[in-house]
Amino acid sequence: MEIQPYQLVVIDDTTHALLLVDGQQGEIIAEMPYPPEYTPTELLLSSDQSKVYMPVVKTNGKGALFVGNLEQKSVYRLPIELPPPTQFTLAPKGNYAYIADPNGGLYSLTIPSMSLTAWGNPAEAACVGLAADHDAIYSVWEHDNQGTLAVFSPAGQLLQEYSLPGIPTNVILHGDEHILVPFTSTTFTLEGIMIFTIIKATETTPASMTSQSCLYPKNKTSCPAYPSHIAASPNEQTAYVVNEESASITVIDLTTASISRLIELNRSISCLHIVPGSQLAIATSHIFADLSMIDLANGRLLSVTDTKRELLGYITIVPILPTDLDTTTTI
Repeated sequence: MEIQPYQLVVIDDTTHALLLVDGQQGEIIAEMPYPPEYTPTELLLSSDQSKVYMPVVKTNGKGALFVGNLEQKSVYRLPIELPPPTQFTLAPKGNYAYIADPNGGLYSLTIPSMSLTAWGNPAEAACVGLAADHDAIYSVWEHDNQGTLAVFSPAGQLLQEYSLPGIPTNVILHGDEHILVPFTSTTFTLEGIMIFTIIKATETTPASMTSQSCLYPKNKTSCPAYPSHIAASPNEQTAYVVNEESASITVIDLTTASISRLIELNRSISCLHIVPGSQLAIATSHIFADLSMIDLANGRLLSVTDTKRELLGYITIVPILPTDLDTTTTI
């Protein structure tokens, strides 16, 4: 099957630049430098796919937000000082961003007007993941060797709270159907994921818990996995759980909330990004600071970048949509 053309936006920590890369050829299209005194904490694509947002922390501890304009191939800083953004997500339309700082403070940022609103600071809890859809903001928290999923309205009103059986590491939305929360073990629980089903009929009330799944098939001996990220194609009912410590990927069937198979890579990865229109995925690694290509259909590692560049674990994939100018006629 022919892969839809795409580009990658990658952070190169050696040259302190955003790299725009041809996904199929691997060639660098543009290098967009940013000031070296800033450390990126995330990289997210805008809804119109024309720019990327990069929250950063300055060496003095202050936060800021940079924008990479993919059409003009340049980077600029937005004119607002932020709390240090340990967690960051965008609303679907891109007019709002949501931020968590190291002390657990939550904030809403209105991007067009550059206005920041503080939502509050939960006592003795650390936010370890944020996600947003049109109706709600989903946050996961670590506190007292346990975890919580807290759901807020776009105005900052707490809508629901759910206890988690372990310590959460992230929260991911699968289209408008599921909330996926990977978690690590505690003294009394195994590692796994929580799968919530989003219910639109109850206004912004998000979900009821449907299942908890361990990370290994029954015929596999479990070991510490540390599930750090989940990738899921919006058009498919399959989720890929990245197990950073065990260097593997657990494949989950979301329709049955059960394990389909285990992909053993024998190489640690941190995050997974599915290439549009394919069964390929690009993985990042916080440990090795490189990228790898994975064949999800056949469950194997295909290639690893061979470069002296230190590539941070935050990337985004930009699909290139066909236009009328791309059509050709065969005679």
